[in-house]
Amino acid sequence: MMDKASNVKVTLEQVLAAREQRARRQQAWLFQSEHSVVSVTLVWPGEVKDTGLARRVMDVANQALAEVFRSHQWTVCRQQILQPVTGPEALWSVSAPAWMIKHVTAHLEDNHPLGRLWDIDVFCPKTGQLKRNAIQQPMRRCFICQEPAHACSRARRHSRAELARAIEELTDGYFACQM
Repeated sequence: MMDKASNVKVTLEQVLAAREQRARRQQAWLFQSEHSVVSVTLVWPGEVKDTGLARRVMDVANQALAEVFRSHQWTVCRQQILQPVTGPEALWSVSAPAWMIKHVTAHLEDNHPLGRLWDIDVFCPKTGQLKRNAIQQPMRRCFICQEPAHACSRARRHSRAELARAIEELTDGYFACQM
């Protein structure tokens, strides 16, 4: 990426406002076409969300998605990559059934070396967001203790330092192998 990451601390209010803006964008994209919408963000704990490393992780997510869409011969009608201070985001409009896209994106999240750091949401133009249980996929697991991720997150079971260390190990291992 040519642009430099902001590396600034963000507030909870900024994160919540970004989430609302993203939801509005997703709905606008669904309204503008009859295609499935794929929204990508990162699982990135801490107060600094827009870092060089976060952008690299998002680049890998976008490359993996482009490859999987290409391999399934699904047409990407539109794509947008955003770099707000609240962390990198991407939106894709894809001409394929949402349930099929959800299957392959859940597989990516579960099996790609960096997939645990990706949050890939899929929206059907008719029924809205598809959850993992709609395609008989288990809930995501915590990348530290393997308990349900949402439970660890809600209970704040792991310290920021512990989460940062786990992310650092995951990303260092991945990018070291890419050299």
